[in-house]
Amino acid sequence: MKIGILQSAGIAGQIIDVALSHPEHGDVFTPVIYSKEKQNERNVSSDLKFGNISAVVVAPGSSSELKFNGAMTVHVDEHIRVASVMEGMTDAALDHDRLVERIMKAWNSLSRDFNVSSPRLALLSSGSSDTDEHLLKPVIEELRAEGVFLFGPYDVEAFLTESMHQHFDLTLTVTDEQAQRLLGDIADDTHTRFLTGLPIVVALTEYSSSFAFDTDDLELPAHALRQAIYTVMEVCRNRIHFEEAHENPLPKLYHERRDDSDKARFTVLKKDVAEKG
Repeated sequence: MKIGILQSAGIAGQIIDVALSHPEHGDVFTPVIYSKEKQNERNVSSDLKFGNISAVVVAPGSSSELKFNGAMTVHVDEHIRVASVMEGMTDAALDHDRLVERIMKAWNSLSRDFNVSSPRLALLSSGSSDTDEHLLKPVIEELRAEGVFLFGPYDVEAFLTESMHQHFDLTLTVTDEQAQRLLGDIADDTHTRFLTGLPIVVALTEYSSSFAFDTDDLELPAHALRQAIYTVMEVCRNRIHFEEAHENPLPKLYHERRDDSDKARFTVLKKDVAEKG
């Protein structure tokens, strides 16, 4: 499997070298580096379009110039998955339709991207009793009635204290601050930021271009890069299996038995005439 790696800073090249020199790399995937140095940074979009690469990972220390409209960030860690329904938005922007759209995007991602059957989602409290009562609870009841296993809203402190994240496939927070709180308390520093809701497979690490790297020890960001690569590889395989499983659904085994013969129609007609007579 060919995985594209976006590199836009000098330190990113060193991190990539450390990551790819690790024994875990082996022949599991083939890296394709995109950078100004290689003069191919503009090729990533066309390579994705024509299937020359399966997915893209933004290397630690790099900033991406690709635009990902409609994407939702799912923070993927060994211990927890977290997403914010208010990612990059203000409180005033949260309404019924937006909330349902974000919840369903996370629900569908668990099935398609992470191969989770009948996903269980937790929704944390907004911190406002009015918002919880008049927005979150009605949406939870509405989606539960449609077969979505959504539970909450949970108090953030109780959720953390009782380690309730262990009972769910993904935890939805209302704000970005809540998401960072959960990640800071539960997740590792090398967790992956997967962008769901896109036709392509894209992931980033928590190490942005503004991060102050220790050039003498790049093992952690290199490990984060490998984790992001393994995440997108898993997502690619899961999407293929999902599409194959839903491509040709089995026909219904039960058909309603109906008798459309003239005999049946005349029998009913005679019965009606007799009753009226």
